[in-house]
Amino acid sequence: MMLPTELDRVAEMAEEVRRLTDRGDLTDLADRYLRALDDGVFDEARARSVFTDDVELNFPPGDHRGINGVAEFTRGFMGHWDRTHHNVSHYSVELKGDRATISWNIIAVHVHPGAPPPPMLSEHFYLGGRFEGAARRTRRGWRLRRLALRVVWTAGPGIPSIAATMAGATATG
Repeated sequence: MMLPTELDRVAEMAEEVRRLTDRGDLTDLADRYLRALDDGVFDEARARSVFTDDVELNFPPGDHRGINGVAEFTRGFMGHWDRTHHNVSHYSVELKGDRATISWNIIAVHVHPGAPPPPMLSEHFYLGGRFEGAARRTRRGWRLRRLALRVVWTAGPGIPSIAATMAGATATG
């Protein structure tokens, strides 16, 4: 028979395993989202595997609410690029039961349409920023309820309409 202190220790270990599992699931969720963007396969099914039905997105090109139309919204800004490559670091995850906040740094490379394939040199649009979000545990696992991108820096030729939106101006080209 286990002593009360042994039972407490087992309960603490079980709680720690749950915390680590949740943290891993949440970082996998973020990675799945960005991998879908890089793979160019962000469709409605993928959106539902990442976001809740009542998702709120806040990105430099615009905002979107609700799961319906998320794939189309995403194509609206990702469709400007031939390919992308997202690199992430410094995940921060705060758990509160079936709710969580998550954030991570990002450096993204955006390849313009018609750019020559590697190893040929070409100009790309680079972006550094921070994603910040809130997640909720659902019957299907963790899903992002809110996601925002705060751009910290950019380099290289961008898309004029997106740049104008980011600057809060009206696009001229």
